[in-house]
Amino acid sequence: MSKPLVSIITPSFQQAKWLESCINSVLNQTYENIEYIIIDGGSTDGSKEIIEKYSNKLSFWQSKKDNGQANAINIGYKKAKGEIIAYLNADDLLEPWAIETIVRVFEVNKEFAIIYGKCKTIDENNNLLKEAEGHQLRFDALLAEGMLPGMYQPACFFNKTYLDPEFMVDETYKNAFDYELILNLSSQKTILFVNKDIAAYRIHNNSKSNLNKIEAYKEKLSIQEKYGKSDFFKWKWKRLKLAVAEKTGKIANGKAAL
Repeated sequence: MSKPLVSIITPSFQQAKWLESCINSVLNQTYENIEYIIIDGGSTDGSKEIIEKYSNKLSFWQSKKDNGQANAINIGYKKAKGEIIAYLNADDLLEPWAIETIVRVFEVNKEFAIIYGKCKTIDENNNLLKEAEGHQLRFDALLAEGMLPGMYQPACFFNKTYLDPEFMVDETYKNAFDYELILNLSSQKTILFVNKDIAAYRIHNNSKSNLNKIEAYKEKLSIQEKYGKSDFFKWKWKRLKLAVAEKTGKIANGKAAL
């Protein structure tokens, strides 16, 4: 019986410092039936040269201007042929056994739209900031509280059966498209948590979670309003708190919008 093909997409722009580590974390998986796709936005920091170094091991790659991270993911998605799809940002990592673990679960649980595991948090020098976290979530909890600390995007793998055939993520959102995708799927289908370390999420000064907290939180609220229309007053209250946060420059748990 043939093993399912797994497609991994890496969107990248000016991430040369971490890109090679990301690539190797995919190429050195214990599972073999993987197609790896890298969509670089025309980086000028040496990223293209790093990608070229591994080009014979990639199913597809390009390095040219795109319309941002979400657009890069969708470009890669249109090239992807796997039954299981994931995207791994260029500054994040997969554990060596990650894909094998997910596939074993997928083979006997094909009714789930998302299979995800635990994710640790590291800094720019690979130092451990937080032990791996994750737990089983349902739509209601995701809507009310957001993804973290129960679910981290790098540890999420998606069943292509339940994805839109035209696009993977909604490009309307520039920061919280992860959240919209996961809410969309979990509102229709069940999702499954696997209690295994799957990925590492990197925090550094130039990461989107550090640079775009308020913008991401605004998008998160708009997504919550979209999927939780019955809680109008709850989101209205959060918007009032957001207005205060914008004036003071402080935002509580802004990272949870990502």
